Amino acid sequence: KVLVAGTDVSCPDAIAALFTQVDATFGRVDFLGNIAGDGHLCQPEHLAIEDLHRVFQNLVIGRFAMCQQAGRRMLAQGCGSIMNIGSVASSTALGRGHIAYSMAMGAVLQMTRELSTEWSHRGVRINCVTPAQVLNPSLAARMQEDPTLESRFLKGIPAGRLGQPENIQGRAVLLASDASRWITGAIIPMDGGNTAMNAGGTPGHEQHLIQTFRAETK
Repeated sequence: KVLVAGTDVSCPDAIAALFTQVDATFGRVDFLGNIAGDGHLCQPEHLAIEDLHRVFQNLVIGRFAMCQQAGRRMLAQGCGSIMNIGSVASSTALGRGHIAYSMAMGAVLQMTRELSTEWSHRGVRINCVTPAQVLNPSLAARMQEDPTLESRFLKGIPAGRLGQPENIQGRAVLLASDASRWITGAIIPMDGGNTAMNAGGTPGHEQHLIQTFRAETK
């Protein structure tokens, strides 16, 4: 059985109405994948406070409202799993006008830890996956506008490729299953090695290209 329903993830009332539909269709909630939302690019000195509020309403308040609605139902039934989607920006700075997004993603990371501390002993697990750049329509449009963007991203990803949606899907299956029964409060990077690399480091794939170029130009 499948329910397809739209909602406004920045509006707690709309989220509550969505869960009312879920109740009527399924009668329970076993897993929440908390992913929807978008940021706002602007240099810190020019960022309007109303835009900062909008980003937090979307990425923080909305995510919390989803967790709260799902969590109430999971606590009542004594079990459940929540996977929040954060970002490498949850714990590292991106620059390039990402101040509002990074602040919000940092809040999502800490929200995950707090909810895990409050709910895990009552059977509800909460974890946070923190991906680097994953291909999606929004990112594809940005890369089309700026052809240099992909190569700039890859300079910080030792694995040498951007993420694919199925990479997140596999992690979701694990966190929804009993195979992860003792995983809670975890911050799980999915970033092709991005956060493991020192900012001054050279990714292996890029070093290989440099060595090939030097060999060809001798």
